[in-house]
Amino acid sequence: MSAIRRSLPALAVSSALAVAAVTAALAPHASAATSSVAGIRAVADVHPLLTVRKPVERTVATQRLKVVAAVLRSTPVTQAAALRRSGVPCDARAAACVSLSRQEAWLMRGGRVVYGPVAVATGRASLPTPTGNFRVFYKVVDGWSNTYDAPMPYSIYFYEGDAFHEDPVDVRSHGCIHLSWASAEYFYRFLHYGDLVEIRE
Repeated sequence: MSAIRRSLPALAVSSALAVAAVTAALAPHASAATSSVAGIRAVADVHPLLTVRKPVERTVATQRLKVVAAVLRSTPVTQAAALRRSGVPCDARAAACVSLSRQEAWLMRGGRVVYGPVAVATGRASLPTPTGNFRVFYKVVDGWSNTYDAPMPYSIYFYEGDAFHEDPVDVRSHGCIHLSWASAEYFYRFLHYGDLVEIRE
């Protein structure tokens, strides 16, 4: 069996040369270059191990390294670390992030900030905005607070009676998160039902 394996490359070359010779005989007007190319292709078809593989192997190895690096960059832990370095205190899964200590908020997709930081006003000391992870469960453009008899434009509810909505960002709320008019409209269009809202100290 080993003798047969050793003879395969020689047979492949002989076959390729034979194919080239027959091709040249059948097509006398074909150029020598064309016959050579046909012979080389025949060699590659009969015995692909004769082709040069090192450049291909290097390319494949480089591509694999790029894929691995991309996967590492896209892991939630790595993304969260990158977000914290940029000042965002939330996880990569969040769609909306709020920092109570900084009175700022961000919108995110796929672990990247797409809007913000923007100024917010959260709950006063007697009625603080809750911290934790929440989900958007209700939205209404022309919201109204029955409790305080006040308008709440672009309301996005995430916890009981607490919502993002337009209101002065220099006045603390009763637990809601005040946004400027432009930011409230952007948040309303961006956030969907079920989106994760993270509120951190």
